Parts: sequence; C-alpha cells; structure tokens
Amino acid sequence: MTARPTEQREEAGLGERELRAALFCAILLVAWITFKPFSDLASPDTLELADGRDVELYAAFGLMAAASAFFVWRSDRAGLASLATPFNLALAGWIAVTCVASADPTTSLKRVVMQICAAVCCLALFLLPRDRAELARLVGLVALVIVGLSYFGVLFLPELSIHQATDIGEPQLAGDWRGLFGHKNISSAVFSILSFVGLFVLRAGRPTEGWLIFVLSLVFVFASGGKSSTAICLTTILLSFVAARVRNGALWWMIVVTPLALLTVFGLGSVVFPQMKALAAALPLDASFTGRIDIWTFAVPKALEKPIFGHGLGAFWNTAELRFGGDDTNVWAGNAAHAHNGYLDAVLAVGLPGLVLLIAALIVQPAGDARRVLARGDEPALALMFLQIWMFGLYLNALETIYFDRANPSWIAFLFAVFGLRYLAEFKIRR
Repeated sequence: MTARPTEQREEAGLGERELRAALFCAILLVAWITFKPFSDLASPDTLELADGRDVELYAAFGLMAAASAFFVWRSDRAGLASLATPFNLALAGWIAVTCVASADPTTSLKRVVMQICAAVCCLALFLLPRDRAELARLVGLVALVIVGLSYFGVLFLPELSIHQATDIGEPQLAGDWRGLFGHKNISSAVFSILSFVGLFVLRAGRPTEGWLIFVLSLVFVFASGGKSSTAICLTTILLSFVAARVRNGALWWMIVVTPLALLTVFGLGSVVFPQMKALAAALPLDASFTGRIDIWTFAVPKALEKPIFGHGLGAFWNTAELRFGGDDTNVWAGNAAHAHNGYLDAVLAVGLPGLVLLIAALIVQPAGDARRVLARGDEPALALMFLQIWMFGLYLNALETIYFDRANPSWIAFLFAVFGLRYLAEFKIRR
C-alpha cells in the first residue's frame, strides 16, 4: 500500500500532540508499573485469589482505550483498517464463541472486555507519537522511569524490591531482584524487553539514553535470577541480528522458529511423549524445568477434557474450584496462576481451534510482516525492536504464559510489537 497514515492526519495543535504523547506514556506506565508496585510478599494478602480485586486496572484501561479509539478513529483509520485481517478477525470471533461456552461465562466475558481494552490501547501505541523521533523519545522516557524506580527500590526499599526469606509464597527465591514488580519472573521478562528498547533508542539517535537503558536492564535481568528470561533474552538478541540480515526465507524461518521448537519438544513434549522425557533427562539441563513438568502433567489432561472450546478465558487457573475443590490437585498445580506455557494455556482457555488461530494471527502473520519490512530495509532500528520483542514473546511462552493475560506487561509489549510490525509492513512512517 502507498498510504501513509501518519502523514494523512492534519497537523494537530500543540495541545493535541501533548495529549497523544501523554496517553502513550500512560498506557505503558499503567501496564508496566500497575497499581500495585513494590508489593509486600510477606503479607497474607498475597495468598488471596485475585478475582474481583482489579477494578482500578479495568477502569484505567477502559478510559485509555476510549481515548485511544478517539485519536485513532479521528486521524489513523487506514492504520486501523490494516489490522482487520482474516486471521485477526477469526481469532477474535473464536474467542467470542468460547466465551459463551465457558465454564464461567461471567469471568470469561470480563476477561474478553479487558482484552479488547488492552488491544485497543496497544494498536494505538504506534500511532500516537507524531514521528519516529518522538516515538524514540517517549518509549525511552518510559523505560528510564521503570529502570529508575526499580533500582531505587533495590537500593532503598530492598524488602519490597528483592525477594526475601520471609516471602510467604516462595521464600526460596530470597536474593533475587524483582524491582517494582511482584515476582522475579515478571521483572526478568520486562527488563529483557527494556533491553530491546534500549537498543532501539540507541540506534534512533539517543545514544546516552539507549546505552543507559540497555546496560542497566541487562544487569537487572541477570540479578533477577530468571534463568529462562536471561537465556531467552541473550538468544533473542543474537538471533534477531542474524535474522535481520538473512534474505533466504527457509533459513530465516529456521533461525526464528528453532528455539521455540526445541523448547516445546524438550519441555511440554517431554510430558506428551515419554521418549522425549528420557532424552531431556539425558541433557545438561533441569529436566523438571524448575518444577514445570509437574504442572504440565496436571494441565495436559485437563486441556484434553475440553479440546474444542476450552474451559474459557480466566475460567480454569486461579479459581476457588481448582484450588480447593479437586481431589486430584496438588499444592503446586492447585496454587499455580497459569500453566507456565502460553500454548498449553491457549488450549485450556480457547481449545485447539483457538491455538491454531493464535498461531496464525500471532506467529505466522507477524512473521510475514517482519519478512516484508526487513526485505525492504525500512526502519531498521524500529523493525529490529519489534522483531526482538516478538521473538522473545514466542520463546518465553514456551516456559511462561503471557498470551491473553489481561494487562500483563509482557503481553502489552508483545501486542505493541505485533501491531507495530503490521503497520510497518503496510505503511511508511513519518521521519
């Protein structure tokens, strides 16, 4: 297409430009800081079910989604139309169907509403800044706020920023940095993403900010003790630079997909296929994947109980029925927040058809968009950041769950990257 959505909008007044910039920052800050930063993990409140305690989050994303829809509809309708692909529409339609068939339709409906609000906010993120320079300035500013607050917490509020032996849930994590986040796995994932942001800011002509964000984020990833995120982050940085330069389609797919395939085969595959379990045990790695094997063993049969429609979004994990009502639940599975595998959780939530549509909309389609952008050589710094966030999300979902996880910071970043790749593939952006 030859349309240029950012150039089609009329020159907005200074007031509107500031509002758009403020909305961009607000979306990322609310998603990444949340309304419960520096949580006290020694408090008994951490053991309570989360359902019904996210009124502020729903209200905030509802308001930001309304504002985002206003600005996008007013000035960037061509960009909005580019997202109405068959894969996206099919996935959205199937989620609506599974909401009706959910084991808990009310909870699933609330999750769907939240997903819509989060998606509207994310599709607007790329379109709100006036140009590439403003995008780099704003995302760099947000990254510096997250980095600064987290290091402030580590230095001056260690009991609220570093896992302690007094933590009720997981005292064995004592010493691992978590910053303003509630768990080291969340912080390691977010700071991995911030390292990609740092590289973009650096290459976008802001070297001091870029290097500061990149270095401090990587240090935090290591200090968090998140082995999965650390390995995936470093792998993503290396492979993304290679993938950005490869023009052969088959080789490109091999580079991008191989880590996901290996993690799936030796991880979840070791539960489904016994021969894989024996092979994984022979490798120099934790054959239990830090206890994930137990939860996968519990979750796979549950997924196969409802293979078509699934149990519904938010209608399986972290429910009173699962935690307290089943004879077959053990301590680890009954208290787990998710399956620690986004693809398995997709089957649990929206069934096998939903998993297929997820792969089409969130893996195959963005891959095609990335290939188009890289082949043209457009926006190399921005395209690389989106490629890195997208690749990181694919791999991380083999060991954690971010797909459809409401306002999970990594899910927001992943959607930002997926929509960003779509826009870059379809349009030129203002320089």
